[in-house]
Amino acid sequence: MESKIEIISVFWIGTFVMLFLAFGLLFLAVFYQKRIANVKQKEAELLLKTALESEKKERQRIAKDLHDSVQGDLGAVRNYFTLLSKQITQKETQDLLTAIKEAIAQTIENARLISYNLMPPLLESSGLIVALREYLENLTKSTDKKFSLQTDVQNLVIPKAINYELFRIIQEFTSNMLKYGSITECKLFLYETHDLIHLEIVDDGKPFDFKASFSQSKGAGLYNIQSRLTSIEAKLVQRNVMEGNHFVISIHKKHD
Repeated sequence: MESKIEIISVFWIGTFVMLFLAFGLLFLAVFYQKRIANVKQKEAELLLKTALESEKKERQRIAKDLHDSVQGDLGAVRNYFTLLSKQITQKETQDLLTAIKEAIAQTIENARLISYNLMPPLLESSGLIVALREYLENLTKSTDKKFSLQTDVQNLVIPKAINYELFRIIQEFTSNMLKYGSITECKLFLYETHDLIHLEIVDDGKPFDFKASFSQSKGAGLYNIQSRLTSIEAKLVQRNVMEGNHFVISIHKKHD
């Protein structure tokens, strides 16, 4: 009888030990997988930040080259044509020189706009609000749409890297509006709540679901928006509205 009890006890003890070891191995496997996933996520975030920082530096370099070299050279050529036109009296030749000079002037303006879009100088010198106001004013002048920024924020301090990414996000949003949204007006609202900064984007164009469009889209625009949001740890919320679209971007004030 005692032998039978001992056998049963050994059986149950062995069973519990085996179950304990099985659960232990399962726990270790789940823990290991979770740790690997976290490492991969951190590596992906680091690669994303590195790629965006490299893009920023390359934009700065190209913008500087366009401003310092290309625009300067074109300006010199335009001056040569001005001097040459003063020495030529034939009307046909004068008209040709005038047309060439106007084409050069237009090329200089195009180079200036490209340089500005690559790296707006006010973004570095004056901050996000001033740069956004100028950008939206230029959009209003160059299109038949109305763009505006409303804010009562004073002395807003955001790291330059965050300013840059937010500005690029707005550029992508407005570019998509003009290409696909059929908008007539877009309003931006910048404000603070506790430790957060909020940037709202409201337009009266064609409604679209950002998450659904992002998952289905093969274009670069929405991908760029999502990548930049991820790089600065910003949160994007799309509000339900009767007409148009309403997005809210939120980011912590203190950002490493």
